[in-house]
Amino acid sequence: MAIATELLKILVCPKCKGSLQYQSKEDALRCAKCALLYPIREGIPDMSEEEAFEIGKGGELMSKAAKAPTAIFKIKEGPNQGESLKLPLDTCRAIGRSLDDVNKTEIFNMEPTVALDDFTKKLVLNYLSKKRGKSDKVASTTDHTFGNFKRLSDLVLNDPAISRLHAMIFYDASGAGVLDLVSRNGTFVNGQEVESRSLKEGDLIEIGATKIAFSMSN
Repeated sequence: MAIATELLKILVCPKCKGSLQYQSKEDALRCAKCALLYPIREGIPDMSEEEAFEIGKGGELMSKAAKAPTAIFKIKEGPNQGESLKLPLDTCRAIGRSLDDVNKTEIFNMEPTVALDDFTKKLVLNYLSKKRGKSDKVASTTDHTFGNFKRLSDLVLNDPAISRLHAMIFYDASGAGVLDLVSRNGTFVNGQEVESRSLKEGDLIEIGATKIAFSMSN
């Protein structure tokens, strides 16, 4: 689907602020300076650096994210109703509440990643080992990576019933999943409280007063 010429004139690469070129073969916008390709989905350019993929010297695509479907989490009920979150392949996000006054009005928000304590890191690593069917530990663990997973900015909701670090959502080649981070009020999938759960199309995650529907993009 070609992009409108008027829109192409005003869009710039979010990384270098340079101009972009439309690539009909990939249906994407290319930044020659950064060698990045930003995918267009349903006629809308996705200008997130997290979903952009690198173009190799031979023109090959260096990221799986642009070729793979995207995991979509849409808030159906709660203070942030109507907002949605996309999770590219091999990424994860923590979901929680702001440390600021929980009674003030906030909009759907992203914050830098909150440091995880050793217990929470161990909890995440145990989940990933089971998710991938491995008994060995996941290597290269930091606050921003868990093995092959890149941890993106936290999803902060204006819901006083959820914990500061309530749950974490994951998406890789084996599918999407959710892990409760020993939250105060628990994490539920389709009305059932879970410690962790692989997600299927149409599943409903419930944390506090917030309900989040899971689906996959085409």
